Amino acid sequence: MADPALPLRVRVAALRSCVQLYRPFGFHGTLDRLAGVAGPFQRDEAALLRALAALEADRAGWLAELEAYARARRSGKRCGRRVPAEGERNPNDRARWSV
Repeated sequence: MADPALPLRVRVAALRSCVQLYRPFGFHGTLDRLAGVAGPFQRDEAALLRALAALEADRAGWLAELEAYARARRSGKRCGRRVPAEGERNPNDRARWSV
């Protein structure tokens, strides 16, 4: 997607494919959010790169949250706490993404 030798429409299709795999706000919601953050990425190469950077940054943050949650759960289970504590935020919960 970042290869400037490819036509813009191919690169936009690649971004849409990425959004099919990671869509925190649903497919169309995520595309709308990226357009709001980065600009009209369907027509503007710089906006496309900003959209990619925003998507990558959000996914990296989510993956870090998943890892921290997994470490906390393993630790809790070793201590006999088989159920997450009340208020413990689960990054797998998609409800947080619709905010």
